Amino acid sequence: MSRQGPAGKFRLETSWNDPHGTFKSNDQQPAPKSLKCVFCNQEKRIDAFSKTQVQKATFNPYAPAGWNNKKKTVVCKQCTAKQTVNLTCMTCTKTKPLEQFAKNQRRHAEKARCLKCMKKREEEDVQDSDPDDSSDDEFLHETWHDHM
Repeated sequence: MSRQGPAGKFRLETSWNDPHGTFKSNDQQPAPKSLKCVFCNQEKRIDAFSKTQVQKATFNPYAPAGWNNKKKTVVCKQCTAKQTVNLTCMTCTKTKPLEQFAKNQRRHAEKARCLKCMKKREEEDVQDSDPDDSSDDEFLHETWHDHM
């Protein structure tokens, strides 16, 4: 059905089979049915991947030139690394939960020390920094002018 308007003739209804209509004009290219994981090297269904990984693998019309032609590395949910819940202390070599490590130590997992080992180390440093009783009294009373 069409009618005459101030700007000319236009159509009132849209049809899904109209080649000149706007029905689904913003749709992207169809998403792939399966993707290949780079770690396990298996072709898996789309639901085995996170939304982010699927987006990374599908066509992006807003990406810079050549980006869509590059091979994307996608990882399935099964091969994706899980959140760290335990760390190994580099001093005592025990694996402990995150709560037993300072937040600063958690940032550098390969060099992390647990709270117990850090406290022990701090106590050793305090004991080492105590002044010696056998120091020379002469040295303490010397001034810069004595050496000139």
